[in-house]
Amino acid sequence: MHSHDPDETPCPVCGKAYDQRVVVERGDRWADVFGGPPFSALTKYTRRCSSRYDADEERARGESERVLYFHDDGPAGGR
Repeated sequence: MHSHDPDETPCPVCGKAYDQRVVVERGDRWADVFGGPPFSALTKYTRRCSSRYDADEERARGESERVLYFHDDGPAGGR
């Protein structure tokens, strides 16, 4: 899932490689996007960034959309 390939598209917020990317739109329900309770998805990753810019598609998303970039940099701080 995660690689440190130099050709990998970096997160537009922090510039680091990301492990998962999810596009959400205003009105989306949590279960529809992540398929479970909030902490089941959020505790898998040590950091999260969000942006209107979609690095994979190389374009800005609409006003009601955000792209979430999840990073797993190592142990999740004792979680």
